[in-house]
Amino acid sequence: MRASTDIKVKNKVGSNPNYRNSADVLFTEVPATTEELVLDFSEVEFISRGFADEFHKARLRFQTERNVPVVLEQVNEAVQEMLSAVARTQEGSTPLRVDFPVIRVNSVDELERMLLGC
Repeated sequence: MRASTDIKVKNKVGSNPNYRNSADVLFTEVPATTEELVLDFSEVEFISRGFADEFHKARLRFQTERNVPVVLEQVNEAVQEMLSAVARTQEGSTPLRVDFPVIRVNSVDELERMLLGC
């Protein structure tokens, strides 16, 4: 079993993170023994383009430097669209490998809601 660290994004940066420097807060103080970082985006309604851009860079940096996967959970459609838009613009400009966000669901009902956009 992997040593997982779970972080509730809303508790660290609020439900509408707008500032670039807020993204780095999510990756600080992660224990050295962590083998998987889970970022729970429940109750995060919106992220700004600046936050998404810095989050993308910080996530790639963290995954590369620590060799620890970052799993995104409970990501709503608006946040997912912003993260995808930023990932598309960053792919050609960064030498780091771009991973598609991983979204973990805990039940069939949750998967259905995500796929149907409910």
